[in-house]
Amino acid sequence: MKIRMTETVQGSLDGKVVIKLEAGNEYETEDSPRGERLARYHLRKGVAVSVEAVAVPAKPVRKRRKK
Repeated sequence: MKIRMTETVQGSLDGKVVIKLEAGNEYETEDSPRGERLARYHLRKGVAVSVEAVAVPAKPVRKRRKK
């Protein structure tokens, strides 16, 4: 699961190695049940958001007026 950190914290993406997870950076957790649990843990703590859940709104296209 891919997450984007909203706060800088010490944490793990694989359940083995603890690293500094920095605010604004995106991280991919290990592709396993443990990795999914760790990602959900960071989401529940409110220090990360799911990258899939972050939608960037599209800007409407403005038509140019002819002079």
